Amino acid sequence: MTRELSAPPLLIGLGAGLAAALLFASVVGGTMLALPLFLLTPLPLAIAAFGWGTVAGIVAGVTAVVTVAFGLGTPAAISLFLADAVPTLVAAHLLGLARFADPNDPASREWYPLGRVAIALAIAIAVVTVIGGIAIGFDPQETAAHITSVLRRMAVRGGGASEVADLTQIDPMVAATVRLMPAFFPASWSMVIVFDLWAAAKVVAKSGRMARPRDDLAAVELPPAAGLAFAAALVAAFVDGSLGLVASVVAGALFAVHFLVGAGVVHTLARRSPARIIILASVWGLVLLFTLPVAAVALVGLLEPYLGLRRRRPSVGRF
Repeated sequence: MTRELSAPPLLIGLGAGLAAALLFASVVGGTMLALPLFLLTPLPLAIAAFGWGTVAGIVAGVTAVVTVAFGLGTPAAISLFLADAVPTLVAAHLLGLARFADPNDPASREWYPLGRVAIALAIAIAVVTVIGGIAIGFDPQETAAHITSVLRRMAVRGGGASEVADLTQIDPMVAATVRLMPAFFPASWSMVIVFDLWAAAKVVAKSGRMARPRDDLAAVELPPAAGLAFAAALVAAFVDGSLGLVASVVAGALFAVHFLVGAGVVHTLARRSPARIIILASVWGLVLLFTLPVAAVALVGLLEPYLGLRRRRPSVGRF
């Protein structure tokens, strides 16, 4: 995917970087659109990398980081670099890699498999999450104590001693929620990056600059070791200390890619049904509202290599 950098790619990279910086800074505004715009920060970076090459994507990432550093400070720039630039550009670069099975046949070009891109994205997000956690000095006990202290101060201002007494009952809930944060962030952010990459591919394909053929996300398959790695990380996540926190991050990132496979299974099976719109609307409605359906879809993705549900019901169409 890497191409020789010329003036247009350089300008595209600069423009995409400024756009990404503006989207990242939108969260400061506090408006209703602040969060949706913030979640689209990786989109311009991916568009630059897909359409004008990896180097243009790197220029966009550097421009975004430098702009945010001047406007919002170094911590914000580091956050953009770790959370947005690194995973997005790693995935975009891999999606642009291809090789020729037969050097004499241009039609024999094989593109880097989506499943391996998903694993690389999970690894990148896990690594930057661990680095970010070390940088901020994340400690579950300290964080839970701080949150509980804030809630108690708010209760004192709002109602008095009875509300403060009631808060003692939520201490375990606060501790459990904080303990899940190392897994929740990489899992949720992986899906954000995947959405932005998908949207960027759509945009670039419309312009005719997308070199990679259209992929069927419902057919993505993970390497066989991915499920074993997820199981091992999930078990290790219950260990106290730094090992448990790192394992939680890895488990969260791998949970996201197995959820992506599970979603592909659901779409593949639904395509054969006359009621596919109702089925998909119901499944995604439950996923957005409740936690258990999310885990169920990820479990389907984890078991798919052994069940082979998509092989029994061939895919029709794309999404």
